[in-house]
Amino acid sequence: MRRPLGSLARLFPYVLSGVALTLFMAWAMPLLLAMRGLGPASRFAQAQQLVSSSPPADSAFVPSLQVRRGIFSDWCVVESGSLPSGDHLWPTEELQELSSNRAIASISRAAPMGCVLAPSELERDRYERIDTGLSGWPFRAFASEAWFIRRASGDGYEPMPEHRWNVYLGDIDGQQVLVALRPLPLGFAADTIFWSGLSWIAVAVPTTLRRQKREKYGKCIDCGHTLDPTVARRPTNCPECGVALRRDPLGFARSPEMHFQNAYVWLVFVSSLDIMLTWKILDRGGLEVNPVAKLVIDTWGMHGAIAFKFALMLWVIIACEILGRLKWSAGRFLAYVAVIISASPVVWSLCLLAWHELVPP
Repeated sequence: MRRPLGSLARLFPYVLSGVALTLFMAWAMPLLLAMRGLGPASRFAQAQQLVSSSPPADSAFVPSLQVRRGIFSDWCVVESGSLPSGDHLWPTEELQELSSNRAIASISRAAPMGCVLAPSELERDRYERIDTGLSGWPFRAFASEAWFIRRASGDGYEPMPEHRWNVYLGDIDGQQVLVALRPLPLGFAADTIFWSGLSWIAVAVPTTLRRQKREKYGKCIDCGHTLDPTVARRPTNCPECGVALRRDPLGFARSPEMHFQNAYVWLVFVSSLDIMLTWKILDRGGLEVNPVAKLVIDTWGMHGAIAFKFALMLWVIIACEILGRLKWSAGRFLAYVAVIISASPVVWSLCLLAWHELVPP
């Protein structure tokens, strides 16, 4: 139960950011564009008026639908028509019952989702025109309505409409500036998901890259504290911030920087001197007193002795590294003991050669 609640708590800031960005794109952005003379009220990508191509001869008007599309908002302007009988028609699906004209039958499908195509049955004779504004990006999340009242004389409609589901802020260059307040559930949910996802990506991608970089260079992924690469075991918690460190799946088998480089350099140096001094002593008629080394030299010669010496040296280095990852002090002790043991025959060989030169047989 705690894990789902923790996941929801981590997602809450991104959802809150998504809601804030949805409101900004639906309310603030259209206002900023309108203040600069932009937007669907003055410039639109598509204007379309769908009317009957063969209206009745005795009719004064036919119902029309005009769609004005913009980047951040759309406008849908619906005007009613009249029949000789005095009835008023709106561009809805019921026109299909009165006419088989395909243009009229497709009017309702041309309107964006959320537009008001007709008032209720009781209000159809009162209003002449309905403007619906849709705002939001990339989906339309809010709608506003302006209902124009039909004049008593029957000649057009009143210039000042009734505003519904909006806040009227005034006019800019003859165009009304409104803040849409009627939520469109599907559009609002889609915008919230879209902007929440972008917010998560904007935060998660840099955080992931920073964590990977810190982990690559041996640092704490949260605070950036540099971890000691020479410790025997990686600590379970960061010594600086206390956060739990990610467990290394390879353990001590991973190949980081060697722990005892200085000791290994001396080991290689004294082992090489031991080989060279052994060859010098054998060349002067001396004998190899080490039974294992003598067996190797008798079987494979000096080339075998060199291979045996460096294989033994490699085995010692691997043993020191493994022991150092388990216990750093024990690995260091083994490395320096190996250097001392390898240096002992070198010192003895130098003494023999010096004695042979100073006191010839």
